[in-house]
Amino acid sequence: MMEFYYIIHYVIYRYYRKNLESRTMSMGRACGILMPLSFILIGSIDYFVCLFLETPLHVTKPVALVCFVLGAIFEYMIFFRNNIYREIFNEYDRLRDEPEMIEKCKQAKIFNYSLLVIDIVTLFIIDYINNHK
Repeated sequence: MMEFYYIIHYVIYRYYRKNLESRTMSMGRACGILMPLSFILIGSIDYFVCLFLETPLHVTKPVALVCFVLGAIFEYMIFFRNNIYREIFNEYDRLRDEPEMIEKCKQAKIFNYSLLVIDIVTLFIIDYINNHK
């Protein structure tokens, strides 16, 4: 499970490294893209559950802020502490042409794009629901 978590970040990291950005900036962008997408999905699920059960929202602004800070601390501990991501991603770079790694990267790309599409679709649905009640 952790390997897939690293690989979904590695796919975005590698994209920005191709554009000649620094390692730290590329990793920051990878975390900066995936964390909000994950929180949007969680907030959307909460919205739909509360809408169907007719209960108040559980993910309020303070709860979202605390989750975002805890997520940032988690990302720091997993990737940035002692530059752990450099060792892991150097190994992935070395194995990049292996068939198994190509398949894992393809699955990670599908996951990242799926997360983006699901977020966009749910945001359109929520906007429609809010404007047509």
